[in-house]
Amino acid sequence: MDSDPEEVLSHLHQLVKNVEPIIKESDSVEAAEDAILHLEETDENFHKYDFVRHIHNQLESAMGHLIDEEIEKNSMGGSSMNATSGQETLVQLVTNSVADSKGFSSIVKKLCSETMAASETIIQSIEDERLSAIGEEDSNSQPSRRHQSVFSDGGSTYDHDGLYFLSQKQFHLIADEMDSQKPLNVRREALRRLCQVPPSDVMASESWSQLRISLMAALADNDTHIAHDALSFHAKMFAVSNHQIMKETYTCLAEHLQTLFTSSKHDHLPMIVDGLDLTQPEVVHILKRIRLLNEFQQQVPSIWVRYPENFLEAIVESTLSIIVLHPKPVRGGAKELISPLHFFSLVDTKANWLKKWLHGNYSRYVVIKQMQQDFRVFLQDAVEHCISFCDKCRIKQSNSGMTNLMKKMKQHKIAEEKRRTKYSPAELEHLTFIHSLCVLGRLLLYSQGRDLFPVRTRQGKEVSIQTLVITWIQILNLAKHKPKYDQKSYEPALLAGKILRTLCSSSAFVENCLNTEIIDALLSPVKSWLHEGISNQDSENQASEATMLHISEILACLTSTVSGRNKLMYGCSDKTIGSRKFSAAAHVVAEFAQKALCGNLPSLSKRTQSYLVTGSFVFVCRQMYNTCEGLALLQEYRLHECLARAWKQIHDKHGEVSTPTGSEDGNDYHGNNDITDISPSQSISHNMLLWEENLIDNLLNYAATPKGLLLLQQTGAINECVSYMYTRYRKKLQVSKCEKFGYGVMVTQVAATAPGIVALQLAGFEKALVHELWAGLECASDEIRMTAPPPHPISPIDKSVHKCFIGLVNILSSYDAVFHIFHHQTLPNKPSYSFREVPDSVLKVFDRLVMINSEAKVHSLFNHEQSHVFGLRLLNVLVCSLDTWLLLETQYNIQQTLLQMQKDDCTYEGNIIIDALSVDRNHILVRTQAIGGPSERRIPPRSLEPMIHKGSKQLAYPWPLFNKFPLPKEYTPTLSGKSSVKKESVVSRFLSKTKASDKNRGWLEQCRDMFVKTMISGPGVLKGSILADLLDKAVVAQERMPEERLFPNPSIKDPPLKDSLSPVSTAGIKMAVRYGKHLNLMKSSTEATTNNLNYVLRHCQTMLEDQQEKASGGGKNNNVQIKTLQGPYHGFDWFVSTIFLMNGGNKDKTWNFLQKFSDLLCSGFLWPARLHASIHLPKEMRSSGIHPLFSHTGHHVELILQNELPLVHSTFRMCGYTPSQICQHWLQQCFWNYMDWNQINHYIAVVIILGTDYQVYICISIFKHLQEQILEHRLTQDLQVFLKENPFHGYNVASYMDYMQMLESKNRGMVLSDLRGIAGKSGK
Repeated sequence: MDSDPEEVLSHLHQLVKNVEPIIKESDSVEAAEDAILHLEETDENFHKYDFVRHIHNQLESAMGHLIDEEIEKNSMGGSSMNATSGQETLVQLVTNSVADSKGFSSIVKKLCSETMAASETIIQSIEDERLSAIGEEDSNSQPSRRHQSVFSDGGSTYDHDGLYFLSQKQFHLIADEMDSQKPLNVRREALRRLCQVPPSDVMASESWSQLRISLMAALADNDTHIAHDALSFHAKMFAVSNHQIMKETYTCLAEHLQTLFTSSKHDHLPMIVDGLDLTQPEVVHILKRIRLLNEFQQQVPSIWVRYPENFLEAIVESTLSIIVLHPKPVRGGAKELISPLHFFSLVDTKANWLKKWLHGNYSRYVVIKQMQQDFRVFLQDAVEHCISFCDKCRIKQSNSGMTNLMKKMKQHKIAEEKRRTKYSPAELEHLTFIHSLCVLGRLLLYSQGRDLFPVRTRQGKEVSIQTLVITWIQILNLAKHKPKYDQKSYEPALLAGKILRTLCSSSAFVENCLNTEIIDALLSPVKSWLHEGISNQDSENQASEATMLHISEILACLTSTVSGRNKLMYGCSDKTIGSRKFSAAAHVVAEFAQKALCGNLPSLSKRTQSYLVTGSFVFVCRQMYNTCEGLALLQEYRLHECLARAWKQIHDKHGEVSTPTGSEDGNDYHGNNDITDISPSQSISHNMLLWEENLIDNLLNYAATPKGLLLLQQTGAINECVSYMYTRYRKKLQVSKCEKFGYGVMVTQVAATAPGIVALQLAGFEKALVHELWAGLECASDEIRMTAPPPHPISPIDKSVHKCFIGLVNILSSYDAVFHIFHHQTLPNKPSYSFREVPDSVLKVFDRLVMINSEAKVHSLFNHEQSHVFGLRLLNVLVCSLDTWLLLETQYNIQQTLLQMQKDDCTYEGNIIIDALSVDRNHILVRTQAIGGPSERRIPPRSLEPMIHKGSKQLAYPWPLFNKFPLPKEYTPTLSGKSSVKKESVVSRFLSKTKASDKNRGWLEQCRDMFVKTMISGPGVLKGSILADLLDKAVVAQERMPEERLFPNPSIKDPPLKDSLSPVSTAGIKMAVRYGKHLNLMKSSTEATTNNLNYVLRHCQTMLEDQQEKASGGGKNNNVQIKTLQGPYHGFDWFVSTIFLMNGGNKDKTWNFLQKFSDLLCSGFLWPARLHASIHLPKEMRSSGIHPLFSHTGHHVELILQNELPLVHSTFRMCGYTPSQICQHWLQQCFWNYMDWNQINHYIAVVIILGTDYQVYICISIFKHLQEQILEHRLTQDLQVFLKENPFHGYNVASYMDYMQMLESKNRGMVLSDLRGIAGKSGK
């Protein structure tokens, strides 16, 4: 059916009038098009328009019969419908069939033709109306106006924001009129009309190729109006979100600039020797175009990932093509002309465009690939500008001296002046140097960029990365200002220092590019201060204070990375830890820091001491000594003593001042964030306070390692350091600008020792932690305290108190901390508690949340069940330490309290009610009563499992609950006793052939070989009497070796025995005997076994007390007595109990073995009580309250762990826990409850026979075994709880013999010599 054209025209005109408001509301043509396309969704009258109805009728009449046929065909074929894809419906099938038909194509073409004809008619009528309206104007203006916009300015309904829509014929006409041969007014008018046309229409026109040429010509037009309008048009084109338009615009502008710089006529380009005058029109002309390009360069990286790769490639190629141009002079002279690089350096001095381009790998690959293939000149120019500028600066320095050079450099500062109109040749060279410096610095950050080196210059010289970096280091000698982070500066030394700091913070760059030459160049100024000569010439060549601060900042960044720290400490050779030798670089820095702190630098005779320089280099040393390896290097310089001495001098000189709190904004000497100038107007006392704070902060960082914590305690400043740490910890500040973590790890490390927990208490850490816990557990916040409890989730430990829970676990992780807090302390047990009564100590929290043995305590809690569960979970972690359990049980009778609670929670039938509290109490009772490794006891879970059918019953909790001892049999598996049949083995044959005279060094080597082979092939034979005999003979052999016999016993045959043991030891004896009976290790009765073990322990205590320093004022920490140093060893002797059980309860054999064993080095580490306050230790160590098990074994565990299992080491850091702390916990109780009995025997045998250092290797092997589980608990942030509560499932000492031997080959020289060194200065 044919349509009436007039009818179609009327319908279309009605539609256009109705959508006019939508067009006017749109911000752009693209927005208007988008609104019209979605008109059906937004206009409720859409289907009422006559034009829409007309199209609907046409489609219905032409396609109606076909649609009916398709519906009928697809509906009748039920089977075919089932075979169709599940996503295809009947409507989709019919629609696809109709849309693919020829009839549909023909009707669509017909409708489009009718609509196009009606549109042309409307446009023509509007054009005729407009022309008649301007017919009275002068006829000379008509040629330039007759093809103006189809939307007139005379009130047409199609006028919108001055946008013009041209036909193809009109585009051709404008292109012709823009020809450079046309009159000026014609070209102006044509360009004006073109600027009012939507950019998308211009690009889509058939005349674009001709228009592009005309636009390029317009950009270079001598008429300023045309050139300005052309540039404005390009800026408008950049705003269009179409990659094709942006690409064409950018390449057009780029080609124009290329033509400008490569044309044969360069009258518009100034020469470099004449400088750059921004008042010249030609310069302004170029500068505006460069700036427009640069603005697009900085914006386009955020969008180009959306577009095809050819868009990115075109932009990169056009940019590099411009920037590498070098205009050639044509006036017969050899003077160079201003190049595009100079203009880019002026517009974007720090090359931010390249920084953004290289940020993402998507664009970085393309940029560097094009540099490598086609534009190596770009890199070549950058290198040559850097080298040339630095060489000129050095020449000026040598000829005129530093002072004259710095006066000259004042002319090069750009940022200090608000507006410039003239740039001298020197300033242009300065700008180009900065741009080139930033380009190269950014490229060197990436491996692809480093692959572009070495670069061959035009003179044929190859410039390597190392040469370039050394050149930048040398420019630091020109530094006049200290490093600044928050100010804009263009001083070459400041910028070079910033680039070098960035590079040295990159592990990849340091690993691949840093070499000895670079380190020597960095340390050259340090050596000039350290070994300054007497002559005036040496004094003139000495580096300035600003230079020294730049060097120290770079070294600090270098030591913040593992690879950088290793290269500074060990040089650039890649060796294993044990074979490394400390390099001169680390010694230079350490010696400088030491002499600067002591005021012994030769340079100080000619200048006053610079606290800034001293503090900055101490900070570099701190980056090393807060690691285990670095501390080994710096220990000989005794920097902790120098820091403590300097701090005490400042503190005594200026009297008591407020406790240093730590600068929040980093305005201090060590640079927690930045190093800033100290104004002369500041008082001397304030400067001294900052310096005192710096010294305390650097001293505090010794606490980052176990051995460093020992050194810190020996300085006597641990309380002040911990107080300073607490103030910064409370403000949640970072440890330093180079640290990504806060003080959590350091707090945990400090809490692992007796003097540390004393210092934390004095600082108020315990009180603050308890207050935070109570606010989160029992109160919503401080503002609404005690008004209403917060809603508690089902989780036993709520997220709001999880951090407090972990904090309590951390500070109570070591037995020393628990002993100091709980020893001889009674629980309040008040008859009543107020809701407003908030605990202020761990002891009171224990009373309120754990020992809830009265109605008053129950009613004092808003949320009794959840709070009690929290307390029980905390108690469960604490009792994992057997010493802690014995102390708490003997003082507070916890088991009876828990059993009574279970009795009180019974039904009328006498069954214990199953709930969260009863299950948790049951778990603790089993854990504390049953002793053994993973296969020797069964610990019930603390979660209610799904209903389990047991016969005809349904059980929510299948484990038996109880309210009295003994334990139900379900928790104590039956273990097999000793085998009555003795089989001969390699070990027994070896022992039978051994004579008393054979037990020497040679025999011990044979014994070790035999032992290792047996451990690998058949460790099952190493148990019982055979293992006890082997250890006895190995101890006798080691007694004859001077290097092993370090702790000789006094010759006392019958020492007077103590009347009784402590309550802790008495309870420990019962536990050990119960374990031995469970293992079927002893034949005698329980009473006889108890008496025998009591006999051995009393003899050992008497022997060891005779070799202990008597407490006489020592062991004090700031007038607070360290409780662990008062009297004998404060814990139970688990090692003696283990040896007693190994010997089947034979007291004589056990005592004889221990007497001989106590002489050996390994006794000091396997037997914690052996070196308690022992006279065999140096005086400062034995009075410190820090056991060598922590300060030496734990120290080396952390050192090796960082190198062998870096992921595990990082996980500990992220969880705020330390490997040394958990190792101390395991080793103090000889792995009881963590290993099965046979594995405990093998642990002791390995350490005694193979060497004391194997204690370290066994700990490392355990971490390796638990690696996957440790990494999993990084996410839940409960690593310390996991390691304390869970035994080592599947761990076997013999399985890791090969691994431990590998560790021995790499580390024995370092570890064993350090362990032997603990008795190097022993004496009374």
